[in-house]
Amino acid sequence: MKALSATPTDGYDPGRLFNALRGQLKVRSDVALARKLEVPGALVRLVRMGEIPVTPELLIRMEEVSGWSGRQLRDLMGDRRRKFRFDEVRDPAFGDIISEIYASADDKKFW
Repeated sequence: MKALSATPTDGYDPGRLFNALRGQLKVRSDVALARKLEVPGALVRLVRMGEIPVTPELLIRMEEVSGWSGRQLRDLMGDRRRKFRFDEVRDPAFGDIISEIYASADDKKFW
């Protein structure tokens, strides 16, 4: 496995996490990354742009696909918390947005 490097001064950036995953999984685009993760492409785009947070479910899926630990993935995106609590990202508005993304993707079959 390739060594991961993230310095504490990098700051929070989910895009850095997606870039590292794209390199690890050898895919060229976010759409291809979404296919590998088996999530809608719109979800990857919205997380990368910072419009919605990285959900625990997405983090677990990244861990399964990449083989990297959850701690390594969180370090890559600049998350320095020692504990990751599900209720911290359980804003009902985000839940509705994510549900709409999945429903829309099911209709279009993009992933």
